[in-house]
Amino acid sequence: MKLIVGIDEAGYSPLLGPLVVSAAAFEVLDIPENWWQALGIPRACDGQSGSPLPAVDDSKKLYTPSNGVNRLERAVLAFLSVAGYRPASLRELLACVYARIDLDAYPWYRDADITLPRATDPFDIQNHAGELRTALDRVGMRFAGFRSSPLAAGEFNRQVRRTSNKALVLLNTTLRLVELHLNPVNHTIFYIDKQGARNAYRDLIAQYFFGSAVDSTIEGKRLSTCRLSREGCRAELNFCLAGDATHLPIALASMLSKYIRELCMEIFNRYWQAIDPNVPHTSGYRNDCWAFLKAVEALPQYERADKAMLIREK
Repeated sequence: MKLIVGIDEAGYSPLLGPLVVSAAAFEVLDIPENWWQALGIPRACDGQSGSPLPAVDDSKKLYTPSNGVNRLERAVLAFLSVAGYRPASLRELLACVYARIDLDAYPWYRDADITLPRATDPFDIQNHAGELRTALDRVGMRFAGFRSSPLAAGEFNRQVRRTSNKALVLLNTTLRLVELHLNPVNHTIFYIDKQGARNAYRDLIAQYFFGSAVDSTIEGKRLSTCRLSREGCRAELNFCLAGDATHLPIALASMLSKYIRELCMEIFNRYWQAIDPNVPHTSGYRNDCWAFLKAVEALPQYERADKAMLIREK
């Protein structure tokens, strides 16, 4: 069996809210040329076709503020159910995906939670999970679970100050997920959505996995590939341009990342709007975060807040 792991992020650009990097892992006998076709899973464009399976695609194609998290939630919670998890809240979800984030260090997250599922009928999720099990069994594949590494603003800022490089924070968080999936039993193949315009990854990977053998086999605009050998573990890392369009594990990882981020932003907005209902909703991105910050700047809670825990420095 090969272990196939897709990795993608959500929230790299915003000034507010967490950066979330996640992984979705599958054990396979053979790597399908087209994951969607092999499993019969619909994409965003045909997600309303009546398929018994939830749509999986780039999270930006499945999520809109007006439609909410429904389509993200259907797939994420159905796949989690296949892996044996049924989280009833955001905090339980974070535990199921081994996320290490100290929510209670932030006043807006402290003692707060969200009941799950948020926007989907639990009965539908279990139906989807049953269909997913059948589809995976049919092609000799097993969903091995999710892992996620959310970085709230305070931790993000600490890592940026330490490295002086926002892109390196993203890569190091990604490589941490790679490290967690290495094992001597399976040959592990990673498909990672390409990060910015970088084509050369070998030196940075060798620096992270100091003392390991790292060879670069391809360095190109569309694909960069490195082979890693470490303490009996062998892995291949493929950084793919627009990987969520060609590798279902990347797309699924992007959906978990976006789902976690949006749930965190819901709690964040709830906190500020409970203090002043006139505070505008913010996605955390630059298009609306300035109006939000302008609205909260006179509030005592904002004045007392550690700005390094609230606003990203880059």
